[in-house]
Amino acid sequence: MTRTPAPEGSESAGEAHVESIEAELRLIKGRLKLTIEKLDFTKRELKSTQEEYQAINFKLQSSNEELETSKEELQTVNAELDHRVRDLGRANSDLQNLLESTQIATVFLDHDLRVRSFTPAATDIFHLLETDVGRPIDHLGSRVSYPELSEDVRKVLTKLGTVEREVRTREGSQYIARVHPYRSVDNFIAGAVLTFLDVTGTVRAETALRESDSRLRVLLAELQHRVRNTLAVVKSITARTALTSGSVEEMAAHLAGRLDAFARVQSAVTRNPDAGVRLKGMIADELLAHAAHEGDQLTIDGPDLALNAKAAESISLALHELTTNAVKHGALTNSGKIHVAWRLNGDGTALHFDWTEKNGHPIATAPSREGFGMELLTRILPHDLDAKTSVSFEPQGLRFSMELPLDHVVQK
Repeated sequence: MTRTPAPEGSESAGEAHVESIEAELRLIKGRLKLTIEKLDFTKRELKSTQEEYQAINFKLQSSNEELETSKEELQTVNAELDHRVRDLGRANSDLQNLLESTQIATVFLDHDLRVRSFTPAATDIFHLLETDVGRPIDHLGSRVSYPELSEDVRKVLTKLGTVEREVRTREGSQYIARVHPYRSVDNFIAGAVLTFLDVTGTVRAETALRESDSRLRVLLAELQHRVRNTLAVVKSITARTALTSGSVEEMAAHLAGRLDAFARVQSAVTRNPDAGVRLKGMIADELLAHAAHEGDQLTIDGPDLALNAKAAESISLALHELTTNAVKHGALTNSGKIHVAWRLNGDGTALHFDWTEKNGHPIATAPSREGFGMELLTRILPHDLDAKTSVSFEPQGLRFSMELPLDHVVQK
């Protein structure tokens, strides 16, 4: 192939083109260098940023650890707080139950005498409802007469003392009212506390005690009187037994029996002083002490009567003497019979009493020597009981009868 010679001037154009390319390459190299420098700078910045991020991450981990620690501490605090809340709830419940169990009427007031709270028992004193919290105590109706209440509360709030009064309801119940300051835990006076203690039972008990001490003084005087009378009777029995006894042995035997009879009636009298001593029971006891039972040998007939102490003492001694005589000399020495009867007269003012022995040893005349028994039947009974008595020694056996005023012998 034949080359066609380049036109003149084409070599210059090539050189210019090469120079242009070289200039572009230099520009590109410059830009590349600048880009590389920028890239290095960016790498350095990224490395610095990475280090900062690592430091931040470390701090963040440290903060997380501190947060976890704080969270655990918060959980501990919450648990402790929850425990204290439960303790406080129990304490409040215990306090509420305590106030209700004591049944002490209590009202809590603020400085302006407004009701802050109250116990259930306080509704017995004031006409209180739950909606009355915040109302002045003066605006509430009261069941007790306590006109000085507001004055006492203000006095307590001013002088920080305690005021105590006795107050009474219209129904007659009595209370001890106390007003004292309401102190907070830091000793701040936050109001006043009213308490009303029901002392109605105590006052009534004290009154009853005073009256009892007076029904006791009378009883003591009566007891002293009865002891003096008892000693006088014992002294009289001993003296009269000594005068009518032929020997010490006889005196001892008679005295023991008479004192036993007297002791039996004293036991009956003191067992129930107000009820008296039943005449039929006293007769049966005396004869039973000598093995005489009501039945074939003994009949007892008469209305139910309760004897007073004096009549019982005298009649029991008479019954003892009659029974002892029947055992030694009369119907109870063999198969004889004893009939004891009493009745009231027509108008009910006198008592007729009969002791009749039959089929005993026949006795034609009275004993030659009058002993204590005869003296008791014929002189002591008439003197002590204003009685009319008679003793007869009939062939069939001894008969004793007496008539005495009913109001002298019957327990009233």
